[in-house]
Amino acid sequence: MYEGRKVYAIVLAAGSGRRMHSKQKKQFMEILGKPLFAWSAEKFDRHPSVDGIIITTSEEDIPYMKSLTGPLSKLCAIIPGGKERYNSVYNGLAEIRSIEHIDTDSASCENDPIVLIHDCARPMLTDPIIDDSIRYAAKYHATAIGMPVKDTIKILDEDHFVKSTPERSSVWLMETPQSFDFSLIYNAYAKLIDQEKAGRLMIPVTDDAMVVEAYTGTRVKIVAGSYENIKITTPEDIKIAELYLSR
Repeated sequence: MYEGRKVYAIVLAAGSGRRMHSKQKKQFMEILGKPLFAWSAEKFDRHPSVDGIIITTSEEDIPYMKSLTGPLSKLCAIIPGGKERYNSVYNGLAEIRSIEHIDTDSASCENDPIVLIHDCARPMLTDPIIDDSIRYAAKYHATAIGMPVKDTIKILDEDHFVKSTPERSSVWLMETPQSFDFSLIYNAYAKLIDQEKAGRLMIPVTDDAMVVEAYTGTRVKIVAGSYENIKITTPEDIKIAELYLSR
């Protein structure tokens, strides 16, 4: 609970992890003896402001996931993910709506839950990042964790010639959690899903902030996270994660 508002975390663990070149799905790969998804899920579970956790995973993996989540005291549900990341997020939001019996047409920011959406492939989640995610979402309605890029970025054309060079100080790498008033993010995703069902989905969806930007026009506050909050994508990232987490 944060200032009288419930706080939920959606942990996305439905990916296949093709780039890991492993027969085992990435979310279940062990890092220092613990499944990848468990590092962030347990961090949410221990955080005093988090009231509930929803985990999305592949439908066939739900029994296995249940066997691994016994230590999570705040786990509300393990639900099937979707074909794409945004489908999994929407499923998680719909589950929270069902649990809380939320009327998204009449909810206000004073009583709306705060929802944190997190990729389980980022196991270096910290309490200060969760603190900031909740606090800034409560203040600005929509926030995302990120860090400024260290290198010069080039925008290329289809032939791989440089088209433009954005000013480096204005370019940030997006991370998770990304956090929102529940009704704001739910209504944005509902519009996206309606477009998908109608065959009119016009934007490539890569994170939650862009859904809010595209479907509500709400400005998203970006908050500095940590360069250590990397996403585990390739086998090399496992070695980096082990180094960070062993400390």
